Amino acid sequence: MSDINLLKRYRMDEPKSREKYESIYHSEFAHIIGIPLRQMNASHSYPAFYYYTETMVQILSDIMMELRDLSILADRLPGVAIHSFQRTCLIEEIQSSNEIEGVRSTRKEIQNAMDESQNNRIRLWSMVHKYQKLQQKEEIPFRTSRDLRVFYDEFLADEIRRSDETNLPDGKLFRKETVEIWNGTRIIHRGILPEEKIISYMDTALAILQNEHIPGLIRVSIFHYLFGYIHPFYDGNGRTSRFITSYYIAKFLNPFVAIRLSITIRKSLRVYYKLFEDTNHQGNYGDLSPFITGFLWLIQKSIHRVHDILQEKGKKLFSLEKAVKASPDIPSQKERKIYDILLQAYLFSDEGATVEEIAHTLGQSTRTIRTHLTRYPADHIEVDPSHKAHRYKLSEHFVQKLEQLALRQRNASHGSL
Repeated sequence: MSDINLLKRYRMDEPKSREKYESIYHSEFAHIIGIPLRQMNASHSYPAFYYYTETMVQILSDIMMELRDLSILADRLPGVAIHSFQRTCLIEEIQSSNEIEGVRSTRKEIQNAMDESQNNRIRLWSMVHKYQKLQQKEEIPFRTSRDLRVFYDEFLADEIRRSDETNLPDGKLFRKETVEIWNGTRIIHRGILPEEKIISYMDTALAILQNEHIPGLIRVSIFHYLFGYIHPFYDGNGRTSRFITSYYIAKFLNPFVAIRLSITIRKSLRVYYKLFEDTNHQGNYGDLSPFITGFLWLIQKSIHRVHDILQEKGKKLFSLEKAVKASPDIPSQKERKIYDILLQAYLFSDEGATVEEIAHTLGQSTRTIRTHLTRYPADHIEVDPSHKAHRYKLSEHFVQKLEQLALRQRNASHGSL
């Protein structure tokens, strides 16, 4: 079915848009959702529905093709590079998700929480460890409203308690009182009330999320909108919704894409808020199809960005690895292998690699690696001592020397042709 934007038609000709809505809603193509949508302060609500469009199908097809290319690219990269990139993305993802909600969190706080496996009293520990489970594809149940509340308590309750304990849920599962949603400058929506209705609507939304008769990314997009519309908690709705969305994207696509979602949304925040605002509008008549299309575009944009970053870093890595092999400053093959790891850590990580990571990758003891690292010139290596396990990578100074050597190698290669 071709795309039909009811809101645009409404703004041009309201009576004709109403006729079009009636014809779509009552057609065999419409999938009705048992949740009525109403624009804030409007007198009339419309049942949510959606239908499949040619644009959706095209984006889904493009996503799968681009995902294949991303997987091929990632498979070509060495393990430390991939692990370092995942860690860096995860830190930025958590920070971005917090920033969207106006919650300040530093990279250092997130890094500390990642390094602590047991100390759950550290700020952001619960949130960070849920994201690590996402990367590892551990199963988290999201089937009922009670599952959602259990997850919320594990994921964000401690963080909410630290900032304002009165924002914790005060109902049986969710909130008892009203909550207002801002787009940064003004109120655009008020969450559903009473709590019984929140629970009923959320169970409906979760049932859609689990419905395997609906394509995975379609149901994820629908759920993401419905969660925002219902707004079951006083605080933490956005962070919870984005995690659940990322969790399913990791299952359906790739953890790389999942841990770039909040980063993509933060960089497209006006588009993101407008998707919600337009979908809520009474002239949209409850049609979720434009939201689904827009959200699929954001997912596709995440894949684009991950691919571009890995491709750029991968090209640089392969170029500089040749320089490592030819560098007169690195005396032996054994040392070159360690320098390769330190180069990957420099290019793909903000922090570096631990001695344990280097030793595991090379199949050597940590004692042997430490001995080697202490022998290297101070201007070759950058050490981050702020972690319990110090992190190591090549210094910017030495990487610049490798880049100069790589340039000479390329010039010599061109000259011999």
